[in-house]
Amino acid sequence: MGIRRKLVMAIALLCAGIVGCAPMNLNATASSVSFIAAKPKHEIAIPVLSYHSIGVEPGNTYVLPPDVFLRQMDDLAAQHYTPLTLEQFMSILEHKQAPPLKPVLLTFDDGYANNAEVALPILKRHGFPATLFLSTGAVGQPGYVSWKQVQELAAAGWDIMPHGMTHPHLPQLSIDKQREEIKESRHLIEQQLGHRADVFAYPYGEYNEATKKILKDAGFRYGFTTQEGWASSDQSPLELKRLVVHAEEDFKTWIRRLAKR
Repeated sequence: MGIRRKLVMAIALLCAGIVGCAPMNLNATASSVSFIAAKPKHEIAIPVLSYHSIGVEPGNTYVLPPDVFLRQMDDLAAQHYTPLTLEQFMSILEHKQAPPLKPVLLTFDDGYANNAEVALPILKRHGFPATLFLSTGAVGQPGYVSWKQVQELAAAGWDIMPHGMTHPHLPQLSIDKQREEIKESRHLIEQQLGHRADVFAYPYGEYNEATKKILKDAGFRYGFTTQEGWASSDQSPLELKRLVVHAEEDFKTWIRRLAKR
């Protein structure tokens, strides 16, 4: 056996013990021998801003004054951030799409009427999409969106996803009640808008193992928490982090949280 063939066979044997190594052609010459190592996927992290009501209610940390919201959106535009649709966000996190230089996901929880009346015109000014996690049981109640407004948001490029029926503390409910809250809110959105609603945000950011199992069994792709931090491809898909925006937070703090993990 020639020296070249012995060398090829030796490399083939070595390759057999390496994960991700390409099959060897024993008839190849030494000069053509190569093998391909599997490349690990790098972590992708994206800031996800979590808003609630856009209005004026001193003392309520979840009600952000409109002028503050406007300043924040103007700054995103000035700093060349690219707000994402939910589908873009998921594709980037799954390594199916290259991220823009400065991606961000804008989310709103609950479904306050001022999301449509105040936030939407501001976002339209910049062409920004957003995601609304809707408490479907509140639709049509005073202070909350109507289904007509929900449809207007969807037509403007907002993604509408479930946030439970009654905004409950899910871990305090039985498994059957949790399942009802989650599946019924999803069903109503899909019925009203005609698209899949398979991403969930936990009311109060609360969940337990039973909650996650319900989501997984029902085919939900992602679940958003209120745990502080950027969402990352290294996190559990059903435990993505967000940056909850508070009314008492000064502008510099908001910028720092947005720009630094």
